[in-house]
Amino acid sequence: MSWKKIAVLLLFLAILAAAIMYVNQKEKDRQAVEGTLLAMPSASVEKVELRNSNGRFVFSRRDTTWFLDAPLTAKAEKVALESILDNYCQLKYDRLVAENAVELKDFGLDRPEIELKLFAKDGPATTILLGTNNPLDGSSYARLAGGKKVVTIASYKRGDLEKDLFAFRDKKFFGIDAMAIGALEFRHENSSFSFRKEEGRWFLEKPVHSLAQESKVSDILASASNLEALSFAPAPGSGAYGEFGLDKPILIAEFRSPSDARKIAVGRKGEQYYALAEGAAEICGIAKDFLDKFSIDAAAFREKKVALFFAFDVREIAFRRGAFDFTAHKDAAGTWGFAAPVSGKNPDQEKIERLLTSLADLEAEGFIDGAKALPPFPTRIALKTEDPADPGKQGSIVNEFAAADGETVIVRNPSLPYLFKANKEILATLPANLGDLCEDEAKAK
Repeated sequence: MSWKKIAVLLLFLAILAAAIMYVNQKEKDRQAVEGTLLAMPSASVEKVELRNSNGRFVFSRRDTTWFLDAPLTAKAEKVALESILDNYCQLKYDRLVAENAVELKDFGLDRPEIELKLFAKDGPATTILLGTNNPLDGSSYARLAGGKKVVTIASYKRGDLEKDLFAFRDKKFFGIDAMAIGALEFRHENSSFSFRKEEGRWFLEKPVHSLAQESKVSDILASASNLEALSFAPAPGSGAYGEFGLDKPILIAEFRSPSDARKIAVGRKGEQYYALAEGAAEICGIAKDFLDKFSIDAAAFREKKVALFFAFDVREIAFRRGAFDFTAHKDAAGTWGFAAPVSGKNPDQEKIERLLTSLADLEAEGFIDGAKALPPFPTRIALKTEDPADPGKQGSIVNEFAAADGETVIVRNPSLPYLFKANKEILATLPANLGDLCEDEAKAK
């Protein structure tokens, strides 16, 4: 064969390949057209019905909350329902497979695997049908009931509809309002505790009276308000609570607000933990870390700080240590000055702030409850504070220090009915004379 014939043949093959590629691309362009299969306002949907391999589910919206109506009555998982509405009320497809499909069996749409009905207010239901998965990219064939257009939608959208009953249920079964709780009582194993909130502060009342650590009480309240079920089981009949360890609960806790009281019991069976809210019809499996919030002794709940304040909120300090005393004020510009001129000297701003910071950070190493004979307190520091968020709200704080006893110094906060044991190092931060607070002469010049 001559080279001319070979060249002609190669040219013919190139033209044929180009033509095939062109036709295929035109077909792909015709079919691979992104578009919208359904457009309806998600806010108009008041009811949703779903049938999948896990069963039939019915949801209804009441005000802004979604509820599960079938196969049982419960609060629905908000995120799950919102995801369905977001993805299906404005249903975008990736590819148009057929404009007027005749053989629905080819796409599994003659007997759809998933059926979703969206009911808008005062309108007919809109039904979306999903067939088999496309083996090439995992997408799903879909169409509207009564329609002939077949499209593919992304696999993650199908995932919204393949959930089971547990996934569609709201897992928060206790749901207290942490901000409204004003009292807390609980018994954990053999220890009983009682807390009360007064003027914005939490107090431990039982087994000992003490200011409580806000963070630890808040941690319990937050955990209770967000407590989620890992499983649900119908509450058994009388005398059958032993299988959940609830015949002898590890924990019984009551949360009280001005308008309500909620009680919960927690038991253990093997390595599993179960909770039963008072009045509930179901027992919920929970994570162990909820119990851990209660598994500390009274000393760990007590507030270690001698006084709760921030150094930058202090507006006045009145200090007395033996025969030495002074009073200083902070003006509107944030500058400290002595109440009356003291030999023409000015307080060193950093030294005043360091003093206040050491007092604000002072923590107890121990407590003295029910002290009968109080020791003398040669040092007294009175502070006046102002809330920056509410300038008209002022506070008063007093700290009194005894002489050092070994490595310890006893400190009193007269607003609390007990004493603190602190490290004696705090005494070294307190001024012994005016020179300890004033500016250096070189600095002053």
